[in-house]
Amino acid sequence: MHGRDGTDRFEVLDAGRGVCALAVAFFHMPLAHPLQQQAWFPNLQFCVDLFFVLSGFVLLHAYGDRLATGRQVLSFWWMRFGRLWPLHAATLALMILIELVRLAYLSHHAGTPVATPPFGAGHRPIEILTHLLFLQNFRTFGDYSWNFPSWSIAVEFWASMVLALTVMAAGPRARLVFAGLAAASALALWWVSPRTLFVIQNWGIVRCLFDLFIGCLAYTLRDALRFGRAGATAAEAASLLALVAVVALVPQDFGACAASLVFGVAIALFSHGRGALSDLARARPAQSLGLWSFSIYLLHLPVIQVFTTAMHYVAQRTGLPRTVILGHDRYLDFGSGAANLAVAALLVAVTVPLAALTCRLVERPALAWFRRNGPRLPAGTTPSRRAPAGGAALMPR
Repeated sequence: MHGRDGTDRFEVLDAGRGVCALAVAFFHMPLAHPLQQQAWFPNLQFCVDLFFVLSGFVLLHAYGDRLATGRQVLSFWWMRFGRLWPLHAATLALMILIELVRLAYLSHHAGTPVATPPFGAGHRPIEILTHLLFLQNFRTFGDYSWNFPSWSIAVEFWASMVLALTVMAAGPRARLVFAGLAAASALALWWVSPRTLFVIQNWGIVRCLFDLFIGCLAYTLRDALRFGRAGATAAEAASLLALVAVVALVPQDFGACAASLVFGVAIALFSHGRGALSDLARARPAQSLGLWSFSIYLLHLPVIQVFTTAMHYVAQRTGLPRTVILGHDRYLDFGSGAANLAVAALLVAVTVPLAALTCRLVERPALAWFRRNGPRLPAGTTPSRRAPAGGAALMPR
């Protein structure tokens, strides 16, 4: 990603995306570890909102000056589909394969007790179609259909269509428009989900639109957060403390919408990459996690599915792991909080190299194909707005 201040790309933001992907994967691990009982633990869901805000920020940077015509918007839609759909379809296919293996096994072992039947609730064949059409979040089959974290991918696809049309109509620097649409989205979100920001089924797209436009607004204010080395280091430290405070202290009610404003400021600040914390984020491990973040986000659920299926088989023969109920959800229990925490961390660690593989074998080739075969501007036609330097290289999640 090419930054306006001459940096090769928003490397620090890439690293942040990787950290958030790991946090979401850990949050979804179905182990009865001690953190499950902490009041702040559900706030890891804020990582999804940070993803949305970051997408609005980066999309406006990459495409804002190239969304002046209907043909350019069509090209944008094509590339967004090419960025989001192939890996989504691949991980969905993996989960379907897992169900087919379960079905084949149970057909030869009649009477084997199972937690859920193959292709049962949440995994019905008709739900495959809604996932392939990015419609699984719209009054269909509940929050936990197939690869359920992909709800955010679906709503981001449709919300980015709205963003593109907005930029075409109002321009990429329409600060008041972005602020107004963010406020309107917040009001709509309060209307449909007055008790929590963490709405998913049916109204997740409203949550996404709110965050996307906050990201766009943050991008238009980015230059106001340009500091020298010492000032940037202090500001980055304060921003990191604010992010930790959001997760640790913000209550899970509608007031949590203010967290997205914090995310917008932090993203705008770290996009300059001038402080000491930014230097740490440029280290190779952090950059690799950023590169693999989309695969980590979509692949961790199939990893969980394989693990829980195997553990159900093992439990029938050994008695471990047990199944316990915490709140309204069912978790695996290996006998101690420390053991459960270790298994959860191990599953996240296993997901990372697998994500590196799917990034190499699915994400990159698919994106290259969509770039080669996308709609082109007619010969002799030039965009009516100046394209940002290097913008074509920037392909956000």
